[in-house]
Amino acid sequence: MTGGLGEEYEGEGYDREFPLPEFLDELIQNLAQANPRTIVVLHGGGNFDSLGWIDKVGAYLHTFYPGQNGGQALGEILFGVVNPSGHLPVTFEKRIEDNPAYATFPKTINQPGIPTEIAYSEGIYVGYRGYEKHNIQPLYPFGYGLSYTTFDFSNIKVEPAQFDGTNPVTVTCTVTKTGDRAGAEVAQLYVGQQNPTVDRPIKELKGFKKVYLAPGQSEKVTLALDQRSFAYWYGTRQKWVAPQGTYNVLVGGSSADTPLKARVSLPSDVTSGP
Repeated sequence: MTGGLGEEYEGEGYDREFPLPEFLDELIQNLAQANPRTIVVLHGGGNFDSLGWIDKVGAYLHTFYPGQNGGQALGEILFGVVNPSGHLPVTFEKRIEDNPAYATFPKTINQPGIPTEIAYSEGIYVGYRGYEKHNIQPLYPFGYGLSYTTFDFSNIKVEPAQFDGTNPVTVTCTVTKTGDRAGAEVAQLYVGQQNPTVDRPIKELKGFKKVYLAPGQSEKVTLALDQRSFAYWYGTRQKWVAPQGTYNVLVGGSSADTPLKARVSLPSDVTSGP
């Protein structure tokens, strides 16, 4: 079944509710009870409350807003003409209260008398950073995506293992197509400082690359880390500061699935201008 939102519910100038509108949630649950192989296709600019049915349906495909050829694209995906290979550009929360921005977001939306200013109390802990900071398991993590096939990550190498402040560090790994359908995978590179002396996320996305592979094919992925990859913005000094220390380097298919791990060290602080 297909559902979701249109311009009457969602737009640039106003916010919408987290639950699905017009008894759609109840409809999905009833369909899933009658046929557990029901495929749910939703349109919308973000996540919806799906806890009432997400474990009862055969599959869930979130299309965002696919445009005038979206119907044809959807048909080709559902009938297996093409292999869907998208990955989430956001984190999908289980409950709206789990979202890092929830604490200071107006509880009554689009009503007279609500604040005209909103405090971004989550600070640097937006998206997957906030979920990891507060140890909250999302419905689907940032970067997540399934397809009709499978992939494997292996052979991570970091050269050199020490950043000299000038020459980039090169991170390589191998992505192998292990399923029987051609498809695409996104190798995502995350970096996080061990035991930081300032408040920093556990890890941050610093690079990614999509690779298209035939069955049995492998490809070497190369990504670079420079000073900004290890740095945070030091407001008082108006500098990007990469502190001395050891940094974890992680590669995988989502923010929650990083099977490849390595390390890079910085023997001293490295700063750069704005």
